[in-house]
This record gives sequence, structure tokens and C-alpha cells, in this order.
Amino acid sequence: MRKIIENQILKLQYKKGYGAWTYHLVIPNTADIEGKWGYLKVSGLIDDYELKEINLAPRKNKDKMISINKEIRNAIGKSGGDMVTVTLCLHK
Repeated sequence: MRKIIENQILKLQYKKGYGAWTYHLVIPNTADIEGKWGYLKVSGLIDDYELKEINLAPRKNKDKMISINKEIRNAIGKSGGDMVTVTLCLHK
């Protein structure tokens, strides 16, 4: 695994009507990571919540993002606009 972000404070984004991506995090400095949907998996921490093998969404020429579902938001007690501390490793 390769660490792609460590203890970085990010804003939990909220975009109404964006489906499963309504709540998400944009992971800085990841635009150069290549891979198709479903092949880019990350694990790590959001605040003290452990993430296990979630999808890192590819976006053409942009930083990748991860979806933050209701279970995760409830566990960390955060919502859109809140700041979270993120550490992620890319599976390879």
C-alpha cells in the first residue's frame, strides 16, 4: 500500500442531488493516479473512523474523491461543510 494522504484536514463536501456522491471528500494531489472505477481502492482513517477498501473515484484530470455515506457521517458526527482529518493508503 502507498500512503497518498496523511493527517490532512479536509472539508466534507456537500453537493445536493449528486446521488451517492452527495457527501464526499476530494483527495488533494491525486490527479496523477491512473485507474478505472472499482480498481482504485483505499483504506485509512477519517477522524477516528476506520475505512476498509473503499473506492477512490477516478475523475479525468482532476483530484480523485471518495463518497462519505450516512454510516460514516454518523460515526464521526460530521456533515457537509465540517472539517475532518484524513489518512489514506492506496492498495496496489
